[in-house]
Amino acid sequence: MAKPPNKVLLAGAGALVLLVVLAVGAFTVGPFGGGGIHQPIAFPHDVHAGTNQIPCMYCHTSADRSTAAGIPSMQVCAGCHIPGGVTMIAADSTGVKQLEAYWREQKPIPWVRIHNLPDHASFPHMRHVNAGVECQECHGPVETMVEVEQFSSLRMGWCIECHREREVRVDCFVCHY
Repeated sequence: MAKPPNKVLLAGAGALVLLVVLAVGAFTVGPFGGGGIHQPIAFPHDVHAGTNQIPCMYCHTSADRSTAAGIPSMQVCAGCHIPGGVTMIAADSTGVKQLEAYWREQKPIPWVRIHNLPDHASFPHMRHVNAGVECQECHGPVETMVEVEQFSSLRMGWCIECHREREVRVDCFVCHY
């Protein structure tokens, strides 16, 4: 007669499986995971910022005067693709058809933020942009990215290293206030 499995052993095995699943998920969805974040519209930065050479500030309009660079509104996209209410640029593409649907319903596009800092840290975009820091230094070569992914770690040591290279203040209150 077979002995019934030990409940503690089963619970331990289950906990181990759960830890493995969570660990794999953390590396495939989090920063540097590649492809874990899916946007509501596949926005090809390589076409817009690369091929068409649209400057970052055209869509991220508040980066030079605000703490946040801003995620472009549906109206920014529609301004180029649906001028005067008529779809003109890339009208047959899936992304523009999705944009048209948001525009018709006058709903904001629920973009998913990719570059995100913890709440206890502040990154004033305007200070960095106005100091001449290029967007690509933190965000990577977005002009070559089909889908934007987090390029830099955005961890404190990474920021401090950049500040030291540029001989900029590194005291706590620069970023934590």
